Amino acid sequence: MLALRTDLWDFCFRHCAVVYSYLEVIMRVGILFHKNPFGPSTGIDLVRIRAIAGGLRRKGIDAHIISPVGTEGFIDEGIPVRDTSVLGRPPYYDLVKTSYHDSIKLLGPYNGPVVSRIVRVVDERLPKRDEAGRKDLLHCQELIRSRASALVLNNRENLARWRESYGNSLPVFLIPTGCPAVLSLSTANPFRGGPPVILFLGSLAAPRMARILNQIAHRLEGLARVHFIGRNKTGLYGGGSECLLDPLIAVHGELAEEHVWAYIRHATIGLALATGPYAFDNDVSKILNYLRGGLPVLSEEPIINNQLIRQTKYGKIFKHGDIDDLVIKATQILSNPPLHNREAVMRFMATEHSWQKRVESYIALFERILRAR
Repeated sequence: MLALRTDLWDFCFRHCAVVYSYLEVIMRVGILFHKNPFGPSTGIDLVRIRAIAGGLRRKGIDAHIISPVGTEGFIDEGIPVRDTSVLGRPPYYDLVKTSYHDSIKLLGPYNGPVVSRIVRVVDERLPKRDEAGRKDLLHCQELIRSRASALVLNNRENLARWRESYGNSLPVFLIPTGCPAVLSLSTANPFRGGPPVILFLGSLAAPRMARILNQIAHRLEGLARVHFIGRNKTGLYGGGSECLLDPLIAVHGELAEEHVWAYIRHATIGLALATGPYAFDNDVSKILNYLRGGLPVLSEEPIINNQLIRQTKYGKIFKHGDIDDLVIKATQILSNPPLHNREAVMRFMATEHSWQKRVESYIALFERILRAR
């Protein structure tokens, strides 16, 4: 049964009558998130959950973020943040969506329908960078297989891997990442002049990425400067200490999402690097943000989102691990930026790949699951 709006629910109990003509039936959805949602939206995980939860609420869905927070509250435009203990008491949720592998472990006593989402499918061998956490990730995938009503993946490459490992017992749906339909109004140039900017946005999630940034910072010195916004996670995935970045690279650290768009607008090239040689492990959300902000993209094979660069003709793709090819194509963009179709590219991303589009896909999936029950 769908959740009843709280004030009307209380009214019915007080007056001991069910007045169907005045009851507004809405869907209540809990979004399980294993991190702290009260922090600033500096990474794609917080950007995404805020965009999906806020988008669901704007569409009339009573969406709550559920996390192990202890102290409850609200974020953004009144999005409720509830502690995981709420799963064992009212308000009851018609459906719960998990966000990443670890979120499935937070379900506790909840026994309703579950939609799980993961970024990449792990097996006994790949990705190699997940070796330290492989056992736990495989455990989470087994929990999803046995507990979820449906699985959401970003791309067909991971769909094929899931089917190979787990068969067809769980329905799988493809809902990729998104980008804002409306951008921050901040327009001041944060680079304050200087040489053209090659911007790398997001996490450094593999040691090879840091090595490439260091190499191109030297190879393109005098032509452009590399700027990095995000977190250096190479120590987490490389099995050792964090890879140091060359002093030639301007490191800005993690910035809140609303401040990042000014950097995208005033950069010259948006750089996307692969974590490794396998497409399934390279769904790179930063490409959507680069294109949404009108920034030409230089991207490495075999990144899945390169299809957007080919479709928009707004950037170049270089061969995997080929620094010479990277430098040649970066130089081509620096000397002749493809700015003639910038506005068209930005409109295309806003209309076809916005978070709003992704929210609509989720609502259709939730309704399908609840109807089936």
